[in-house]
Amino acid sequence: MSNNVLLDVRNLKLYFKTSKGPVQAVDNVSFQLERGKTLAVVGESGCGKTSLTKAILRLLPRNLERFEGEILLDGQDIMKLSDEQFRKEIRWVKLAMVPQAAMNSLNPVIKIEDQIAEPLLVHDRTMTKKQAIAKATEAFKLVGLPVDFLQRYPFELSGGMRQRATIAMALVTDPELVILDEPSSALDLLTQANLMNVLKKIKNEIHTTFILITHDIGTASELADEVAVMYAGEMVERCDAAHFYTNARHPYSRKLMASVPTLREDKELEFIPGQPPSLINPPSGCRFAARCEKKFGKCSEKPRNVELEGGQRVQCWLYDEMEEERHAQ
Repeated sequence: MSNNVLLDVRNLKLYFKTSKGPVQAVDNVSFQLERGKTLAVVGESGCGKTSLTKAILRLLPRNLERFEGEILLDGQDIMKLSDEQFRKEIRWVKLAMVPQAAMNSLNPVIKIEDQIAEPLLVHDRTMTKKQAIAKATEAFKLVGLPVDFLQRYPFELSGGMRQRATIAMALVTDPELVILDEPSSALDLLTQANLMNVLKKIKNEIHTTFILITHDIGTASELADEVAVMYAGEMVERCDAAHFYTNARHPYSRKLMASVPTLREDKELEFIPGQPPSLINPPSGCRFAARCEKKFGKCSEKPRNVELEGGQRVQCWLYDEMEEERHAQ
């Protein structure tokens, strides 16, 4: 593994128990993320994006059926740690998360200052309250909020300000990796743009590594160095952002791109017919085949993950056949 790889996920599976059978929310997902880079994970609602982040952070539900694979953080397999070790040494220390609907995660009766300082006091017993407040102030400045707002309560801040406050809370412990779960989904367009500018500033100034979970491909383009596409619990394509936005290869990725309007091109927007398969009993072959206009006989079998030129990885029989032909020549 390269010294520059911060996160290495291998064959990760996360299944949930239900009365009808296990839900295969994350099924055999593998990827790597380098330090200082941002990986945008995109896909429809229910495709497994948020479940992937919960697996990485070990925020597991009570109805857990199966949780296995390897998650290497800076070379350490954090899957082997006990729950107590993980809580003390990893979560909110090396890994932090800005959850979906983060604006509602702040306690309405506690001042912003105390909420941002709390992770420091919990994880570093030697730190004084004064030192924690000083670090909270630095984090507040980093996200572009006036320092005097630290003395306010969450209801006194606008939606965009509360979102920035939760980002400051995630950054205050200097984590190696921050997961952003739909950080701009509840904001208006102008506030979204301002928030993305703040995240770009943080990335450039302190070189934070991000995983950005979003269904908004336009938002992903603002911050992403790499894009991974999730479909029905699987990661069906992964490549650098430049390749993805100019030459997405998986039929599902192409349909996603065709559904996004652009300023420079007058095009007819497309949609994806049908609906995603059930994750309780998914198809044995390609999970996108029933909605794919390019399907053929081999799609009834499970496709392999194929690496194309430029490091682009695609889970599709179309490219598996092309690679075999190219190597045969």
